[in-house]
Amino acid sequence: MNYSAKKIYVTCGWKEVHEWAAYMQSHMDEVRQSLSQEQVRHEAWYAGQDDGGLYVIGVMDVDDQEASASIAASSSLTIDQVHRQFKGHWDRSRIRDLQIAPGYPPSFKDCKLVLDARPRSL
Repeated sequence: MNYSAKKIYVTCGWKEVHEWAAYMQSHMDEVRQSLSQEQVRHEAWYAGQDDGGLYVIGVMDVDDQEASASIAASSSLTIDQVHRQFKGHWDRSRIRDLQIAPGYPPSFKDCKLVLDARPRSL
């Protein structure tokens, strides 16, 4: 396992976060297909709010993040297009890596789990 996590503040509200997550949940077969293409073993998204504002935390178990991101960026899957649109809400100046144990899927007690997905097979 090779987990990593990023905390990403967003410029939208809870409504947009929930709409994005609901879309992903309702298209889980395509999410699984995308994760398989990207060689991602597990992906989870959390949402929370603190003094800095609303944020999401993206968690991935993948060996080559750069290759995975490249595949996602060129994907024509609808799910990846929707995710790229959601990334338009990311405050790129406030993205930071979180310190987690790479061998275990983390959880974040003050956050809501909004998406948890694994590919059917790699």
